[in-house]
Amino acid sequence: MSQLNILDQLKNEIYLIAGDASPRRFYRFKKNKNKILVYCTKDKKNNLENYIKVNNFLIKNKFKAPRVLEQNIKKNYILIEDFGDQSLKKITKNNKKKISLLKKSIDELVRLQKIKVKNQFPNYSLNLLKKELNLFYDWYLPEFFSKQKLDQIRSKINSILIKKIKKTNTVKKVFVHRDFHIENLILIKNKIGLIDNQDAVIGHPVYDIASLIDDVRTVLSKKDQENLIKYYIKKSIYKGKNFISDFHILSVQRLLKILGIFLRLYKRDNKKKYLRFLDRTWNLLDLRLAHNDLQDLQVIFNKYFNKKIKNKKWK
Repeated sequence: MSQLNILDQLKNEIYLIAGDASPRRFYRFKKNKNKILVYCTKDKKNNLENYIKVNNFLIKNKFKAPRVLEQNIKKNYILIEDFGDQSLKKITKNNKKKISLLKKSIDELVRLQKIKVKNQFPNYSLNLLKKELNLFYDWYLPEFFSKQKLDQIRSKINSILIKKIKKTNTVKKVFVHRDFHIENLILIKNKIGLIDNQDAVIGHPVYDIASLIDDVRTVLSKKDQENLIKYYIKKSIYKGKNFISDFHILSVQRLLKILGIFLRLYKRDNKKKYLRFLDRTWNLLDLRLAHNDLQDLQVIFNKYFNKKIKNKKWK
């Protein structure tokens, strides 16, 4: 048996395609267009094993997720079904059908949230939400503040935001994709396919709809955002009276996490392409912080984060 790794063995048969924010690398086959090689040497439990587990769960429940065709975790790879490159991000550029496709995605999300879940996936616990917030403090804030000032800002934000997050924790939990945005939604024969599924958890119903509507990779008008929220509420099984408040609170948590993740990708992994989304992330944060239930938090952000920070031009 050859001692070469799979990439060396197939070097004349595959080519690298654009990847995601994970350490995985994706390769298409030059002749066989029906499969993709996923290669990963870091955190294989999450990036390969969990990916297989969640995909199988989704397929079992009649959703479009890539089938695993072959796997060899020891040798750092799996082969999966190729869904093509018709992501909603790609096909909604200058596309008047953007809103109808987003509604179609919401229909699929509503179906997802009807899946019966027990303990198949981790709970989106307060501790996990707080751990995600730390990405903002650990990677984004050090670019602008001393450690002493950073600790002060962290304390002030957490004293308010974590209390608000706790209040969202009373609703019935559902399947949460956790990366439900237009890069991970693929149009396949007029159906929505789901990719990048490995981070699934059981959590609040608003998290995925916030991921879709407050997606930093696209621009929606405030009116379109509000109409999509209304569309979700009309279709959803979740009828909680605190929906709008919970939406804003969890969207703020998510957007702060995104600022931290994008800076980490830039500083640690030399992935610069995500920097172009920082302006949009701040715009969405400002929009959500203006909600009545978050005005106390807005005061803190207005004090510490000026236009110079929000509009920083990264090299």
